[in-house]
Amino acid sequence: MVDDFDTKIDDMENEQDGVLEGAADVDAPASDSAAATANEVDTPEGAATADAPEDAGAAAADSPRIPEFLQHPATGAASRTSQVVDEEPVPTEEAPGASPVEAVGSFFSEGAAAVREMSAARKAHAEAREQLEQLDATIADEETELAHRREVAANYHAIVSSETARRDGATKAEQAAEAEQARIQGEIDALKERLQQMKDADSQTEKRLKAALDAAEAREASSRENGARLQRRLDDAKRNLEKAEEDQKNGVAAAQAAVESAESRLAMLHDEYAEVQRNPSANSAAYSVRADELQTEISDAAHELQSARDDLPRITQELEDALAHARKAVSEAEKPMDDAKQAFREVSSAADEARNTYREAKDDATERQRKLKEEISGKEKERRAQEQAAEDAREEASEAQALIDEANDIHAHPEVTETIAARLEADRAEREEQAVEVEQLASTEKAVRERTRGSRARFIGAIAGIVVLVVAVIALVIVFMNR
Repeated sequence: MVDDFDTKIDDMENEQDGVLEGAADVDAPASDSAAATANEVDTPEGAATADAPEDAGAAAADSPRIPEFLQHPATGAASRTSQVVDEEPVPTEEAPGASPVEAVGSFFSEGAAAVREMSAARKAHAEAREQLEQLDATIADEETELAHRREVAANYHAIVSSETARRDGATKAEQAAEAEQARIQGEIDALKERLQQMKDADSQTEKRLKAALDAAEAREASSRENGARLQRRLDDAKRNLEKAEEDQKNGVAAAQAAVESAESRLAMLHDEYAEVQRNPSANSAAYSVRADELQTEISDAAHELQSARDDLPRITQELEDALAHARKAVSEAEKPMDDAKQAFREVSSAADEARNTYREAKDDATERQRKLKEEISGKEKERRAQEQAAEDAREEASEAQALIDEANDIHAHPEVTETIAARLEADRAEREEQAVEVEQLASTEKAVRERTRGSRARFIGAIAGIVVLVVAVIALVIVFMNR
């Protein structure tokens, strides 16, 4: 419960550091004086050797260069002093004549001093812990580097021998891969030239076969048109024959019907004339007129009958002649059809053969070019594999040379290894001192937290109350203005 309360107070202090820093500055001289007194009492014994690193730095200036990541960071551990006082500021009792304003000022001064003291203790502890973490990282890097250098120094001759053989082998492999790459590239160039020649030859063959195909298709189209024209002529002749047959049938029937009609009319007139002769009318004038009319009509009917009889053979002959002419036209139109069909079949067969030849030649060219392209693609893959092999061998040779250079450098400069070892021992000793300081600052922070809890709680509560009051006043003003 108490820990949760302290955590909440610390969070509120962190949020209000800007405001409280100004309030804490009021008592800065007294706090600094108290911190100085505390530093004289609580400073660790290790701080008395603060000037020792300067001598070590002067000695290191004459030693060989140490890798950059092993350069020792400025710790400042010996110069760190605790700014935390040991006792909570004792509230001063109000003088008998002290005013309420002075009492409030004293309250806020004491609260600000407590907050500032707690902040300083927490900050000092955090900085010391961060310094300890940096030392741990530096020591780990130094241990790794020192172990590596000692291992290389112990196996120097074996490393140089093995890496030299590895480098020489990689160099030979690189040269062999480059030579193979050049040979494959020559094959690729020859295949590409062959492919281009193949394309040119196939293009010429395709043009020749296409011209032959176009000519054959033109002859086929002409023969087809000629056959269609002859077929139209035959169809017209057949239609004319059908019409002639129909006309002959209808014409003969019409001529016979005319003869029959004339005969029937003449017989009817003869019957009527005979009847008039058998039964003469009482009116002689009327009888005479009708008899004359019938004689005239009989004469006309007889003349019409004779004309119809005379026209019948003539019309029959004319229709027979037209029918024979139509049949002859059909026969004439049918004669060239067989030859035209045979010619079209021959021309069409030649065109089909030309089409097949053109298509087969084109397919064959495509297939041959495809196979040659696949062969080129396979060679290019082999070349890329040799390029990668040369690159891998080059990298391996570079890596082996780098290891040789490193081994030579470590072998030639053992003082660097000793310097790193000395630095590592110094850093381990400093790390132990720093760990002690971290523990001391953690204890100090805990003590200050316990000692100033009441003052900080009252001070922060007062600040929170003032904030709430100000917000309430602003809210009331806004409500009043909106009415």
